[in-house]
Amino acid sequence: MNIFRGVGEDPVYHPPVLDGRPREWPLDEWAEAPRDLGFADFARYQWRGLRMLKDPDTQAAYHDLLWEVRPRTVVELGVYSGGSLVWFRDLTRLMGIDCEVIGIDRDLSRCQIPPAEKSGITLYEADCAALETFEPLREAAHPLVFIDDAHSNTFNIMKWAVDHLLEQGDYFIIEDMIPYWNRYSPKLLAQYLAAFRDVLTMDMVYANASPQLDRGVFRRSATKE
Repeated sequence: MNIFRGVGEDPVYHPPVLDGRPREWPLDEWAEAPRDLGFADFARYQWRGLRMLKDPDTQAAYHDLLWEVRPRTVVELGVYSGGSLVWFRDLTRLMGIDCEVIGIDRDLSRCQIPPAEKSGITLYEADCAALETFEPLREAAHPLVFIDDAHSNTFNIMKWAVDHLLEQGDYFIIEDMIPYWNRYSPKLLAQYLAAFRDVLTMDMVYANASPQLDRGVFRRSATKE
């Protein structure tokens, strides 16, 4: 997904370059200013100098969800530079929420969070193909928001979370991938999601809030008797 978004494999934030076009434009030529600036919008999103792979619509949706749910734990699977972990930490603090932010990745070497900025953030190395490496999450406080931004073994991780982690009212969110899976494997996607019909529901407010979250925001419901 990073490659699709034009980010590549460099987790360090770099200010956008306009490919030779001027950044400052004279106002007496306002009508002639180009609209296509020649760089990917997604590459310029950052939080306090750290790359943040969430577009503004997605950031706004998470703002509202955090305020509504007031989670004690936010788990993000897929750390990259760590910008969104710092953003979640800062945002929940501004909201007065006592929240631990947990970032999970099999390779934390790309994380750019300075040591002085890791207060309230816990990093775990874990492998999506080895679900036993997720065991430390069982101690997490609730309400809990679990975000899959790694896109590896997603539905097995989702089942593990349902069986061992999520309580009623907790969230499991799949970023980015639902539209792609629906385009190329719609029947298989529908089959996978239907398997959770007794334990998860889709939150239609947030599942329609941005293309990144499109039909991928699920809430743990009460188990049917």
